[in-house]
Amino acid sequence: MKKILGLILAVGLMLGALPARAEYPDKAITCIVPFAPGGAADITVRMVADYLSKEIGQPLVIVNKGGGSGIPGLNFGLKARPDGYTVLGGSIGNAFVATYFLGAPAYDMDKIAFVGAYMPHDRLLLTRPDKPYKTWQELVEYARTHPGEVAIGHGASQEGLEVVKAAGIKEGVSFNQVMYKSGGPATADLLGDHIDVCDLGTGTAGFQAARKGDLIIIANLGTAEVPFFPDVPKLRDMGAPFATSLMYGFAFPNGTPEAIRLKWEQALAKVMQNKELLDKMHAAGFTPAFLNGKEYREFSRNSTIAVQEMLKYNKQGSKK
Repeated sequence: MKKILGLILAVGLMLGALPARAEYPDKAITCIVPFAPGGAADITVRMVADYLSKEIGQPLVIVNKGGGSGIPGLNFGLKARPDGYTVLGGSIGNAFVATYFLGAPAYDMDKIAFVGAYMPHDRLLLTRPDKPYKTWQELVEYARTHPGEVAIGHGASQEGLEVVKAAGIKEGVSFNQVMYKSGGPATADLLGDHIDVCDLGTGTAGFQAARKGDLIIIANLGTAEVPFFPDVPKLRDMGAPFATSLMYGFAFPNGTPEAIRLKWEQALAKVMQNKELLDKMHAAGFTPAFLNGKEYREFSRNSTIAVQEMLKYNKQGSKK
């Protein structure tokens, strides 16, 4: 009996000597942004990360993995160890819809641990003030009377291109659409009069040029109100069959413990009530808005459904 008690005591002492499991998180967290530095995804993730890291209790190390419409970066993050130390941030929804444009394998939304979203990012049609059209209706009429002349650039947004294409099909006109690798070169070509119109996001260099009066906004391709331009009409409200639909947010690889995901969701919800952060985002031309993880998953799922419907519509319209 004494021998057994001695063994129990020895085991107890050994267990007591083991270090206690550290409370999550006990080290820096890597945040994968699947787009290049300097874009809206990168800028806004860094804005939010400054406040989110204080709530989480550890710094967020931003790692940009751009290219391929966000798909390679998203795949990299989703294959990471699901321990809460690798999170995806920014416009991950771009990659969700890009799979349908590029013919890549679609994502299973139920196999992604969505944390939550922090803002929608709408696309805008902009042009130079010296152009003969200042509204969507005027642009359509000009394209109708000058077939093949209107060149519309797109700052790395295939969804924006398809929305404009669908709107043109509805109106019975077509445009020469030019895809750029990013918004910077597209903005430069628009300002340099190498293209006539350009599809760019809120908060971008093109958007800031509009704030200074160097460009004008013809229409909003999305559904949210445009900061500083509340009267800009939405293309969807003018009869266009589709709109851009994108939310920026955070997500973990499948298998990440629910307690960790929930900790992040609660932290993000709190951060998105921080007036200082909201004021910074508004001042930059962004539109902060919070969705929880479940809402973000459903939004992303619905976006992919809408994209499939839009591609079908455009394919049928192109045959007419």
